[in-house]
Amino acid sequence: MSAAGGRDVRTVVVFIAAVVVTGGNAVAIRYSNRELDPLFGAAVRFAVAALVFAAVAAVGRKPWPRGRALAGALLYGLLNFGLAYGFIYEALREVHAGLAQIVLASVPLATLLIAAGAGVEAFSWRRFAGTLVAVAGIGVVSGAGTTAFSASSLLGIAGMAAAAVSIGAGAVVVKVFPPVPGAPLNAVGMAVGAAALAVASPLAGERWGVPARGETFAAFGFLVVSTLILFAAFLYVLRRWSASATSYQFLFVPIPAVIVSSLLDAEPLTPALFFGGLLVLAGSYLGLRRGRTAEGHVPGDAVARTDASGT
Repeated sequence: MSAAGGRDVRTVVVFIAAVVVTGGNAVAIRYSNRELDPLFGAAVRFAVAALVFAAVAAVGRKPWPRGRALAGALLYGLLNFGLAYGFIYEALREVHAGLAQIVLASVPLATLLIAAGAGVEAFSWRRFAGTLVAVAGIGVVSGAGTTAFSASSLLGIAGMAAAAVSIGAGAVVVKVFPPVPGAPLNAVGMAVGAAALAVASPLAGERWGVPARGETFAAFGFLVVSTLILFAAFLYVLRRWSASATSYQFLFVPIPAVIVSSLLDAEPLTPALFFGGLLVLAGSYLGLRRGRTAEGHVPGDAVARTDASGT
């Protein structure tokens, strides 16, 4: 095998490993939520990760953002960590991880639509059609119009959809503001997100405390470590593949998420979950796939410059 071929195999392995680990994140959040209140748990997770990224930035002597770059990093943190993960943690109280990740697979599509609305990319009817297909898929997995549909599942699915929009908006912010190296960007962004979540937590009536269960510590530790590992894996793949190819991780994550959730969290594997998930993935793929002619910036580029922390 040539050196180039060997490097490509390693990239595929890293990509698959990152997808599998990301698929377990939502299940870990479900476990964390059983003892830690959601916003508090998310705040602590990102506060710890922010400190680690700050140390990485300091060791690597990476420049810290200033001026407009700092404003972009702050807004990115509010959208991508504060709002998005506030929605995600709350939503995972109501829905299983597999269903949640299926809805979150629409992140690349949401990013491209927001980018078009902001004038960063050109509008595409193909992407609009993909949106309609993905929305139909979300309706199927939610059980809309059937006895499986409930107010709690609606809230959970709405929360994950809102998170997808928030992550997409955060990606566009990174694209339109001056660029910031990855470690400082995530250190600032996660610190802002942690602060926003910490302020929102008592306002929501949450209690702060140290967990007593071993499974909660294990879940929380997994979330922090996976956040750091996924960042490194994401950059490794991004340096070797195109931005649009790297962003396809969002489309593959529901597969391990559904499997892990069914094994560890008793998520029911229903026909609606399967067929609805296929519709969501097909719609997202239709919107993400490049057309024969260029349509503004390369699809997926906005997604590929985000944090890569998964869920």
